[in-house]
Order: sequence, then structure tokens, then C-alpha cells
Amino acid sequence: MTWAEIKLKTLQLMFSNETAELTEDDGNLEYINAMPGVCNDALSMVTALIPVRGKFTLILSADAAEAVEEDGKLTLPVNPSAAYQVELKDYCPDFRALDADEIYQDIDGTHRRMTEYSVENESIFVVSGAAAETVTIYYLRYATLLTSTTDGAAELNVPRELAELLPLYMASQLYKDDDLSMAVQYRNEFEDALQKLQSSHRQRPTGSGSYQNTTGWW
Repeated sequence: MTWAEIKLKTLQLMFSNETAELTEDDGNLEYINAMPGVCNDALSMVTALIPVRGKFTLILSADAAEAVEEDGKLTLPVNPSAAYQVELKDYCPDFRALDADEIYQDIDGTHRRMTEYSVENESIFVVSGAAAETVTIYYLRYATLLTSTTDGAAELNVPRELAELLPLYMASQLYKDDDLSMAVQYRNEFEDALQKLQSSHRQRPTGSGSYQNTTGWW
């Protein structure tokens, strides 16, 4: 969902946008100005309960002469005497935490869960540089912070199931001074929907057996 769609749905819940397109006017501008902060609060809440993942790839290459960084990828030269310390926060601005169950390696033609590594200070990934391999790290990430200058066409970097809950929370906060009963109703609907989504998330496979996570967010 785009930021404009989130704002439109929120205004419609508060009966402050009568058209099918987002329309800013004197009647709803106060709401719109407050939306980034309120939405950030909602994002913090939902992503704390339902983890959202990012992906980072570390490549140890026999052909590399030096470290090369690309978007979401770091290539390092094979060095039998090296223990590489990779600060994930330097390469993943949205990094929140590392999940030890979601680190994989491709080595000698085999894809498997990685076991031989260590972590320092919660975000420094330490790996031997002795052999060529590809390490894929699925980490828990923060949602992108919204500001007053965020473009309406910007996609919120959370799954649609989470994004669709945001207008309920936003309306419940923004509408309290205008219609408390409706605000309470929207908050109750938000909490109920979030609980159901959290329950559904818990019942999904965890990566054991033959299941392989391909969505990148649970």
C-alpha cells in the first residue's frame, strides 16, 4: 500500500474525504499533518509483534581483490587468515536485530542453515574468510519512518496485511477529540485484527523440515 492510500483510508474512516481520491483541504489538513507521527507509532507497534524481515547477502569470493558493496550485498575476498567482522548496521540502515535461525550458506554446491559464525555486540557478524561461500542473512528490520515530506506514491515497506491495519489505529488516535465513541470502536477493531494476524503468524511454519521461507517477512 502506498502512503497516499493509507492517508485516504484514514480520512475516509473519519468522514473527512468525500471523494475516491485523496483531497487535502482546510477541513482535514490538521489530520494529515499529524499522520506521519501517528503512523510511525502504529508501525512500531505492529512490527514489534509481527517481525518484518530484510535480507543481506555476504559473498566470500576467490576472484575478489577487495571489498565491494552493492545494494544489500557485500563481496569480500577469500583470505584464510581473516576473520571478517561485518557491522550489519553499516550496510542495513533498517537493521533491528539478528535472527540466528534465519542465516544460510551456499558452499560447495550445498545450501544449508549456517552454524559456524559468531555475533558481537548484537549486530557485528563475524565469519571466517577461509573459503568461498555465499551467506544469506534474513534479519529483523524496522519499518521506514514517515515524515511530512514522504511522497504519497511511496510504498510502505511492510506486508499489505500489516499496512491495512494502520488506518484503523490512525483514525482511533486522530478522531478522539471529534468522536470518542468512533475512535474507541476503531481502536478495538485494530486490536482485534492485530491479534488475529499475530495468531495466524504464530501458526505458520518456522523453517524446519522441508519448508523454506520465501516471503522475507515471517
